[in-house]
Amino acid sequence: MKRLTLCADDFGQSEAISCGILQLVAARRLQAVSCLTDSPVWPTMALRLKALGGNHQTGLHFNLTHGFATPAQVKDSGATLAKCSAVDEANPSAQALGPLMLRAVLHQLDGASLRRSFIEQWLAFEAHYGQPPAFVDGHQHVHAFPQIRSIVIEETRRRNPSAWLRVPHAAGFRPKVLVMRAMTAGLASSVKDAGLASNTRFAGFRPYCHGFDFARFFRHILTSIGGSTLVMCHPGLESADPADPIAHCRQAELDYLLSEQFCADLAAAGVSSGHCLG
Repeated sequence: MKRLTLCADDFGQSEAISCGILQLVAARRLQAVSCLTDSPVWPTMALRLKALGGNHQTGLHFNLTHGFATPAQVKDSGATLAKCSAVDEANPSAQALGPLMLRAVLHQLDGASLRRSFIEQWLAFEAHYGQPPAFVDGHQHVHAFPQIRSIVIEETRRRNPSAWLRVPHAAGFRPKVLVMRAMTAGLASSVKDAGLASNTRFAGFRPYCHGFDFARFFRHILTSIGGSTLVMCHPGLESADPADPIAHCRQAELDYLLSEQFCADLAAAGVSSGHCLG
């Protein structure tokens, strides 16, 4: 029987996203939740997630590209709690994805700064969730990029050798899939050589356009996956957050994943839920 590990990304990015994911955790629709721990709402949301028990795994969503305003800045300027920009005054370490990818390929990133960011986010996870991450992935998959991955693997092995790493190497020919396949080449073998576990299959790349039929897309995933597959999703409550470029897509994902249709689609495709590691 085919097995699905459904992971909701971006927990902690905002209250709207986090509260939507909490609904899915309470309904036992998720097997994994990936958390942004450098967000101002993470401490509060971590307690709410922890209170729902251990029927899911909770991991670190390593962030280098999404900047956050501090609560003081929100109060003073009226800015949204989360901010995204190429150079973010609230978080100067936040970087635009394209330049980050290029510098990673060329091994021109500041290794000490990368390591410091990873350790700070890891420690924030432990401080507010009370245990180390069960797995590590990355916001916009930055953990898998060249140069960055070596630090992520090294620090994860040092801090929790039982943790697993996401390998976002998906099948298909969408441009983003092809780019990510190139950016993550060799990641699975590096993780294995370090003695860490990882997923063997991955899915969930989708276009974030208005009117997209997420239910149809997900049914296609269910019928096309083989064996055990890690599938990412990005649910959340409806919001008008200008800092979230996919805010318009999150409610539709949440509605489908909470629906009885989702359960019926799993059964029709012969897919069970569980943890998928290799």
